[in-house]
Amino acid sequence: MAQPTLFTQVMRSGRKQFGGLFFLSFLSNILLLASSIYMLQVFDRVLASGSYDTLIWLSVLAVLAIVAYGFLEFARRKVLTRTGAWIASELSPEVIRRTIAARLSTGRSPAGLGDVRDVRGFVGGDAILAFFDAPWSPVFIAIIWFMHPLLGMIAVAGAVTLFAIGVLNDVITRRSQAQSAMQMRQVHNDADAFVANAEALEGMGMIGSVVTRWRTNHENAEQEGASAAEVSAILFNLSRSIRLGLQIAILGAGAALVLQAELSAGGMIAASIILARALSPVERAISAWKSFGSYRLARSRLARLFKETATPKERISLAKPAGNLAVKDVRYFAPETRAPLVKSVSFQLRPGELCGMLGPSGSGKSSLCRLLVGAWRPSFGEIRLDGAELAEWDSEERGRFIGYLPQQTELFSGTVAENIARMGAVNDDAVLNAAKKAGAHEMILALPEGYETQLGQFRDQLSGGQKQRIGLARALYGDPSFVVLDEPNSNLDGNGEIALQRALSAMKAVGQTVLIVTHVPNLLRQVDKILVIHDGTLKSFGNRDEVMREMMPKGRAAPKPAQAAE
Repeated sequence: MAQPTLFTQVMRSGRKQFGGLFFLSFLSNILLLASSIYMLQVFDRVLASGSYDTLIWLSVLAVLAIVAYGFLEFARRKVLTRTGAWIASELSPEVIRRTIAARLSTGRSPAGLGDVRDVRGFVGGDAILAFFDAPWSPVFIAIIWFMHPLLGMIAVAGAVTLFAIGVLNDVITRRSQAQSAMQMRQVHNDADAFVANAEALEGMGMIGSVVTRWRTNHENAEQEGASAAEVSAILFNLSRSIRLGLQIAILGAGAALVLQAELSAGGMIAASIILARALSPVERAISAWKSFGSYRLARSRLARLFKETATPKERISLAKPAGNLAVKDVRYFAPETRAPLVKSVSFQLRPGELCGMLGPSGSGKSSLCRLLVGAWRPSFGEIRLDGAELAEWDSEERGRFIGYLPQQTELFSGTVAENIARMGAVNDDAVLNAAKKAGAHEMILALPEGYETQLGQFRDQLSGGQKQRIGLARALYGDPSFVVLDEPNSNLDGNGEIALQRALSAMKAVGQTVLIVTHVPNLLRQVDKILVIHDGTLKSFGNRDEVMREMMPKGRAAPKPAQAAE
């Protein structure tokens, strides 16, 4: 039998509060009868007897009931608010983790934090109260029936009609709301992408065209949602009109019964008030249906996310590897298109070896880099570090032994030191050591607050080369056994390239295994081996001079090994 997912467990735990809420709703709805009972007693007893004492005591009891009702409503909303907050706090970190995992494994995630927000909004909001109050509508209708069957039939007919309108609202708007939510989600993602690439849009004069395109998509999404909203508004107004008509009908029928001496005047007024209370949850549920629809969609997406992503298993901690890398017949297919990105790659590297990877654009170099650091899992084949397959390592534990500098260096909100320390606990000595090894120490000290500079505020003021050197320091943090550098010199100036050459020499001296993607001759002179990849297939691998000799036109010699830059 399949074990329930964490999402299922959290939602079940949250639903455990519903029993108490159901009881509070029972008390709250019973206390709502206070006004009806008060009216009934005033008309039938006080006015008939002329007793001021009876009126005073009835008024005191009614006020106490209303005060108690107020406390119960406060308690209900507080329980719901805390339950929604607890569900969000339990799910949000895991949703981020699983969204990343889904993005790496399938190319996209079926859910995100927005879905957690929708779940919290419904569970912790007023909309759900309509569904807690709805079960007590039959109780109120039964009371009306007890007062007189004719009034009961009017109440039943009204409740059935409003319920049918609610079901019709769901049938008509469910698909439109789901489609609108998906389109609006994509529109918001597009807007975030435009802001993130503001420089390119401004530089190439694309702002007007992308905004126009975004506006068209946004209007389409809004139109899809507006049609559903209009239907809901029509049905809601129809239900309200029917409810007002029912109020008139029950008052008219009650008056006729009073004239026939089959009902008291107080009973007539009380029946009208009770009917309003009985039909209120149904009417509120119709108005809250959009929120419920968003909750239902979010819940299904989150359930899918947790079902499709595996829960991390506890694994035995392995010793720090020496850096023996073995890649055997690795192949990788794009998750969505199934296009082969890496077709067949096999090679080995020993501790202290520097390997340069060459190949034209689109040949699969960056894809292979992502596979080598464990960001992607091979579709076939295996990648082993000191005999242990990368998939056997816990992600965070494996990350301590691997350094990675991707082509696009992204820095996160936090200080420079925290970014170098990979957003974990900052070890001052390790941060300084990594920065100095990457040749970034002096550059970092020149920032407004040095290592304490907040990159969330200062990130856009850093040049591409500065970001790349901080990224290199992050890759070298903790002296990892295996380091992958994907075109680490793409944004570096002359001083940066000299610092990179020194860093490569230092890594080789301490026995770190390094794979570097580059076409720069000065860097290739420092490597021991070269790997050539073309169209996702390994074309050549071996000692630097031999591979370069094969690649060089006849009559030209391979570049000689160079000493580290002084």
